[in-house]
Amino acid sequence: MSKRVLLSGATGLIGGELMLLLAARGVYSTAVVRAADSNQARDRLLERLKKSVLWKPEFADMVSAEAGDVIEPNFGLSTAVLKSADVILHSAASTSFKPGAGVYPINIKAAEQFSGILKNLAPSQRGFFVGTAAVTTEPRGVITEDMPFAGYANDYIRSKRDAETLLRAAGSPFVSLRPGIVLSRGIDDAKLARNMLWSIPVMAELGDVPLEPLARLDFAPVDFIASAFAEMLLKEELAHDCYHVSTGEDSMTFKALADELTATMPGIGKMVMRGRDFVPTPKFARQRWMFEALQPYLPFLTADAVFSNARLRAEIGAAAVAPAPISYLGELLGTFSLSDAVRQMYTP
Repeated sequence: MSKRVLLSGATGLIGGELMLLLAARGVYSTAVVRAADSNQARDRLLERLKKSVLWKPEFADMVSAEAGDVIEPNFGLSTAVLKSADVILHSAASTSFKPGAGVYPINIKAAEQFSGILKNLAPSQRGFFVGTAAVTTEPRGVITEDMPFAGYANDYIRSKRDAETLLRAAGSPFVSLRPGIVLSRGIDDAKLARNMLWSIPVMAELGDVPLEPLARLDFAPVDFIASAFAEMLLKEELAHDCYHVSTGEDSMTFKALADELTATMPGIGKMVMRGRDFVPTPKFARQRWMFEALQPYLPFLTADAVFSNARLRAEIGAAAVAPAPISYLGELLGTFSLSDAVRQMYTP
């Protein structure tokens, strides 16, 4: 019997791609969308889905939308809608890195409502929560899912740590999927594309930067992340209740990435990695602006954390192997200018 998936966050980066990949597999999915009514909800959903290279017109028959709000009880959905799903995934989140953006209370409130949904699931239904692998970034090196939360935390990371803690304390079973850094391959939308990718041309322009050449950065394109999510959601049984969805031990060092990008981005040759404790002293206003734009991202860029995906590989095999960065990173970097990067990084 075909499964039906209900999810929040479908107008965002991962959720939208997930719906399209599920549709390609013949799986029906319903999105919870903040809207005045179901018609507006569907319009918002289709607007997002059509921005993806994965979109096909026939997928419109495989997706639906319900007006709701993740900070309302039961996400504002009827009991009938909740009971119609075999799998319920809570992916929606406020993801801004900007201090004072109200990220923490929104994400915690949504987790509280999801806890109520999990409590009332039937035995045949399963719940999934989308966290982030960055809840643990210390000690440096390979991080496994059973390590305690540690390392740098902005409001977004704190909200993910506390949301997962809240859900575990409530006692209802669920599976946590923790993606690493997600890059927006295949989506035509500058807002959805906002991520640490913008930091590369900025650092190349700055020249001297606080990076360790042999430190690694764990990132992957959104289509890979969403595909792994689909595999996990549709699997009948899982061995664990928490998984990194990441490139894992295959993550490249900054030096290797820079070497690979030299052909498609010659300017990267100006970047000199001085070590994570290096403090730049910008001489010009333009350099000061760029270094300021980097600040919300530097703790993650300098963490040297690799999120082991051994559990994921054991569950879904080759589908857990991320594509090589050289196969897509140069193309992604070619889609925006240095001024685009600085502007986007000022709105983290």
